[in-house]
Amino acid sequence: MMFGTSGIRGIYGKDITPELALRVANAFAESDVCIGQDTRESGVPLAFAAMGGVLGSGHGGIGLGIVPTPLVAFGTMKFACGGIMVTASHNPAEYNGLKFMRKGREISRAEERRILERYGRGMEYGAGPGERRIENVIPDYMELVKKNVDAKLIGKRKPKVVVDCNGAGAVVTPYLLGELGCRVVSLNCELRGFNRPSEPNKENLSWLSSAVRACGADFGIAHDGDADRCSIVDERGELLNADVQLALMIEEELARKKGKVISSVESSLIVKETVEKNGGEFVLTPVGSVHVSEEMERSGAVFGGEPAGEYVFRGGVGVPDGVMAAAKYVELFCSDGKLSTLASKFKTNPMAREKFRTLDRVNAMERIMGTLRLDGTVNKDDGIRVDGEGYWVLVRASGTESIIRLTAEAKTKELLEKVAGKAREAIRKAV
Repeated sequence: MMFGTSGIRGIYGKDITPELALRVANAFAESDVCIGQDTRESGVPLAFAAMGGVLGSGHGGIGLGIVPTPLVAFGTMKFACGGIMVTASHNPAEYNGLKFMRKGREISRAEERRILERYGRGMEYGAGPGERRIENVIPDYMELVKKNVDAKLIGKRKPKVVVDCNGAGAVVTPYLLGELGCRVVSLNCELRGFNRPSEPNKENLSWLSSAVRACGADFGIAHDGDADRCSIVDERGELLNADVQLALMIEEELARKKGKVISSVESSLIVKETVEKNGGEFVLTPVGSVHVSEEMERSGAVFGGEPAGEYVFRGGVGVPDGVMAAAKYVELFCSDGKLSTLASKFKTNPMAREKFRTLDRVNAMERIMGTLRLDGTVNKDDGIRVDGEGYWVLVRASGTESIIRLTAEAKTKELLEKVAGKAREAIRKAV
């Protein structure tokens, strides 16, 4: 299957090639298309190939250069066009891929199927060559973000923030926060390749943690390669728990407006409890920002977010926006104080998040679905999730890698080990 959880991804030169980018961009182009890329070196040939596919269709191509994914989504709204982002997001540097957008959000599963049909028919050529032009969407996008935060408050407090972009976020996040009045220390903001692994997790953010402590910063911000994710390091250099970080943002958004909050089946009990405590309605979707944004659009929800640091804001674009999230956390610090103090009010439960390599994730999941036995309510919308007394367990195939993911949460360590152990046994037998 070509499309995964979020667009098309794979190893460059093997799964993802300029020829594929040319053909799939041609199949996607029903109108003008804006094209952006992150800082992976393989992004250059892929972006040029995608542009060729669009121009060959007879439509116009709008080159955005190196920009985060949310800015391509913004471009689709500004220019009333389609959008292609050349990125593999948080995946390792040898990966690359393409995300497809219209009207500010990722395309639907139904449109993915239509693209595959057109792709199978081969290249289609327009009556004449399309026109290529270059556009800078960064200033207009920055104005959009500024309208969604209290710029006067931030300018008055002038927090000191270390920003570890390590990718496309380098073209906007440090400058945006600087214009808002922050004292910004930039880290890993070169625009070629990555200086650390792309995923902004604890293992990969030791430089940021050290820099926050050394600079006496108020906190630190980290992005992945295309800046659709945002991870926060507090003033002590400690990475916030992903579920607590999401809960903090949910509190902030529900304080602005009550309504539905959308999250995925990977979300913890903390997230659900925070939504309900703050007067919101909690709605679960399958994993993936496509599902979150579609449900937000359908239900008119006020906010959508996943524990990986991917947040969709009602006042912004319809894709996860790590840049706006960065500005929102700056505002949160300026209004409510130290992030370590804010995070400490949440009591986390024991959790397990594990990965299991497999050569065939589809067949492995079929075997797991038939053998995993736990007491509770079973949901098979995305893998298999079992909600029992004091716990939940989720086993699902990754949409971007050849792995099976296990996520489990329980009120006690003993219960967690019991239910996670049963899931591990079923997974190991299947992979």
